[in-house]
Amino acid sequence: MIGPGEKKFYAVDLDARSDAYVSVVGAPAPGAAVSPEDGIHVALRQEDGRECDFGEAKFRDADSGRPLADYAVRRAGPDSGGCGHAGRYQVVVERTGRTGDTYPTEIKYMTEPGLKEGTLAVTSGTGKWSPTSLSVTGRSPGRVAGGTGFNDAPGVGNGVWKDDLLPGQTRFYRIPVSWGQRLSVVADVPKAFAPPGFHAPGGVRVGLNNPARGYVGESVEDYRGMPKSVSLSTAPVAYENRLRGRSDAANAMRVAGWYYLQVGLHPKVGEVVSHPVPVTLRIAVDGTPRAAPAYDGDAVAAGFGVTADPEAVADDGSTGRGALRVIGYAGVSTGSALLCWLGGWWLIARQPVRRSPARFRVRTGGLMPRR
Repeated sequence: MIGPGEKKFYAVDLDARSDAYVSVVGAPAPGAAVSPEDGIHVALRQEDGRECDFGEAKFRDADSGRPLADYAVRRAGPDSGGCGHAGRYQVVVERTGRTGDTYPTEIKYMTEPGLKEGTLAVTSGTGKWSPTSLSVTGRSPGRVAGGTGFNDAPGVGNGVWKDDLLPGQTRFYRIPVSWGQRLSVVADVPKAFAPPGFHAPGGVRVGLNNPARGYVGESVEDYRGMPKSVSLSTAPVAYENRLRGRSDAANAMRVAGWYYLQVGLHPKVGEVVSHPVPVTLRIAVDGTPRAAPAYDGDAVAAGFGVTADPEAVADDGSTGRGALRVIGYAGVSTGSALLCWLGGWWLIARQPVRRSPARFRVRTGGLMPRR
């Protein structure tokens, strides 16, 4: 849990070969009143306080409570701005706003294997890309029941999918995107019987996060009771996208894997709709999959890659979810338990800890409270 203006500190031991991702998800109550100043900030720093990277996700004007997520990244190697060495790093999680309710957070730590010796980080040009929506072809419409957060998002693929959303609700889905592929999504919301002058600012939202939960982008449209289509498209996934500036929309399209799509309706839509709203998702993953970079390790097992798994992509909203169905909104239950567990560790982790890369496979996900 984290309250307005609160800041929490943790620590993580990193090696000198792997790229590291520390993400944080903040989960206010669905549809709760929020302000544009409120959000989640996560930073990764060296022990002397020098910052390596940070990520920040904030609400917009006329927004409502929904999960927020972003990450801080440590790139290994000599071109990492002084943060590529092995050692202990600080993780700082902060609520940017000074008002609002306390809400649960979830911290996730992932490491991406480095490249084999002699492999160039850049394999092709980082030219410009056009955010043009792709045409959807293939399968007939299928039903899917979106998840309540990152942890129970069902897999979907190319084609047309139908789901039902309540006003104030955000649904999550995950989409496999391989190296060299790009993603395009269109969410269609039908007409509602709205009185003249009805206006729901930011009524329909589509957002995307990458496999490490880093912010990719979002598209938001007002809703006035007429049919509305909201689209979002990405650059092709390429290893060299990480060399772009953090403000470049293509930077987060740096790894292959399961990308997280969110579709939400503003609570104000409930003024003209008292039942679940049928939403149609048109998903296109375009491009021939390319070979993965020459990793010095198993990137797929680390969460960065796509394998052929027929059970991973839903056909009717029930396949591929299994036990994950019980996990709560944006992983709230998992996140709360994790932070409580970390808090308990603070009381007993006063003895020296031997630094070993294998330690990052244990229950904490690699994170320890800062001593």
